[in-house]
Amino acid sequence: MLETITYLKLSYEGLAHEMSIPEMVLRDAVEGKMGLTRGQWVRFGRLLGLPTTYELRPSERDGVPCWEVCFPPVHVPMDKA
Repeated sequence: MLETITYLKLSYEGLAHEMSIPEMVLRDAVEGKMGLTRGQWVRFGRLLGLPTTYELRPSERDGVPCWEVCFPPVHVPMDKA
């Protein structure tokens, strides 16, 4: 997603406005520092025009449940299998 934003020269401010979330929340989510809800990731993917070849799956950050976006090939850690 970071590469897509950079390639298309999109502004975080504009994307955040379209998603109705603070710009810093969006930046942190893209950088993997904060999670978004599943619906927010879906909407974000649509805004970026990403193909539907990504997978949303539950994860955890700092002990807090969140959703993460995974692009193929999706790797499942051995301890999670």
